[in-house]
Amino acid sequence: MTTYNSDGIPIHNSKILVTSTSGIAAYAGTLPIPTSDPNNRTGWYYQKTAGVEKFNYYLYVDGSRALKLQDVKEYYFVGAVDTYTDYTSIPFLVVYTKPLGDGQDAQPWYRSRITHGVNLVNTNIQLGVKSQFSTAAKTSTKFPYSQSHLSVNTFDGLCDPSEEILYMTIHSDSTAPNDCKILISHFGYCIHNRAEDVCLLLSA
Repeated sequence: MTTYNSDGIPIHNSKILVTSTSGIAAYAGTLPIPTSDPNNRTGWYYQKTAGVEKFNYYLYVDGSRALKLQDVKEYYFVGAVDTYTDYTSIPFLVVYTKPLGDGQDAQPWYRSRITHGVNLVNTNIQLGVKSQFSTAAKTSTKFPYSQSHLSVNTFDGLCDPSEEILYMTIHSDSTAPNDCKILISHFGYCIHNRAEDVCLLLSA
């Protein structure tokens, strides 16, 4: 169950410091690496400089038992888009499941991949303003920010509800303009019985 502070912000139950060993693992493959925000907002600040640079932020779900697709009610992250050119300026969320090596894996390193993005027809991105991006139209863990529904879903693989989750990721688009600037402060998910919700704070 999620608890909230006096400002109505969910209290995180996990934290990753950008300079820590776990932080380095969480942003593997990201260029340039995230930094603290120049405006002193909480979170990891990313600024693209050239070419096909992008960020990849990983949330690993290892535990005493496997987490399956059917267990999760909602995935979300909180962030701000500081520059906007087109759809490629907006981050998106991806869920990967564990490969089984039975010939039905979509790729050798994952069985299925589900990508969640925004529908710009129904979403108004305010530059520099934090928003909660969620796969649920009505969020279970609600931040006191504007809500952006990740309603555009693409599927690669079988995507069977019984598949075990490998990890969840947030990405920027490698084709985004070179001035792309994005802040991400929280990353989390809610399971159906609400007993094991995870709210991860990204701290710089």
